[in-house]
Amino acid sequence: MVIYTNTFTAVNNMGVVMLKDLFNEFIELSKELRPEYPDSLGNEKKDWSNVFQMKSDIPRLFEVIYSTVQGTKRDINDQRLMDFIPGYRLIHIDEFVLEKKNLDNILNAQTKIAMVVPLLANYSSDFICYVENFDGEGCICILLHDERELNLMYSTPEKFLETINEFYKQHVYFLDDDGYLDYDWEKEGIIGSSLNPDVKYWTS
Repeated sequence: MVIYTNTFTAVNNMGVVMLKDLFNEFIELSKELRPEYPDSLGNEKKDWSNVFQMKSDIPRLFEVIYSTVQGTKRDINDQRLMDFIPGYRLIHIDEFVLEKKNLDNILNAQTKIAMVVPLLANYSSDFICYVENFDGEGCICILLHDERELNLMYSTPEKFLETINEFYKQHVYFLDDDGYLDYDWEKEGIIGSSLNPDVKYWTS
């Protein structure tokens, strides 16, 4: 049993390190396009983990992100710094509980799902979420408020950050004439499907 525990801890730590490296890369890439964006996310709040009222461990993706930054509030003064990805902000840790309630009110019951946690949100109450099944496997899904069903976008949190970083590297993301984050729809689809070939969202 001790060997199993030590092995699990080592694997978990490796996963955290990989996610942290990917998130740090995201911060650097986004800074190249929007120099003020990383600072707008703020620094870690000491009590950030208190908002996650979970029976199980906080998902590694959230541990990596919110142990580094706070996120973006809906009423941020400079709207050009709103988006984490085009159209979606990183939910501010102070607004997490409210957004979780909004998500739960929209989501239809899903019997095979153990956990759904909101990560990104837009003004229309659409969400990009972390979803975990009862085997402990996590993925990233989109939830549109008018469809009320989860739709797989990325098979793992690592693939989520890896793909977004690639969008920056290959200039899928750009600033429009007013300084807002925008994207090349066709190029996004090509790159997204090449990195996520088994995910219907990108290949359909």
